[in-house]
Amino acid sequence: KFNQVVIWDKIILRGDSAVLHYHGMNTKYYFFDDGLGLKGNKNVSLYLSWNVIPNAGILPLISQENKFYFDFPEEYTVNRAGFDY
Repeated sequence: KFNQVVIWDKIILRGDSAVLHYHGMNTKYYFFDDGLGLKGNKNVSLYLSWNVIPNAGILPLISQENKFYFDFPEEYTVNRAGFDY
């Protein structure tokens, strides 16, 4: 079984600085574990991929070779609204 989610995106225009420096930023897309399938999951990976939008032709998907592997916690923290998921 394979699940995938986008947790962040950014459009970088030609001529913009392609070096990104983001520390302590909030997520653009909030995601939650509606089926409780992530809590305590020991098989989670995070990787970077991007598209280069051409003027014409196919849309290539480029992925970083390295992945960051981690475990989800056994218990979730309480969010700002005070609800525990």
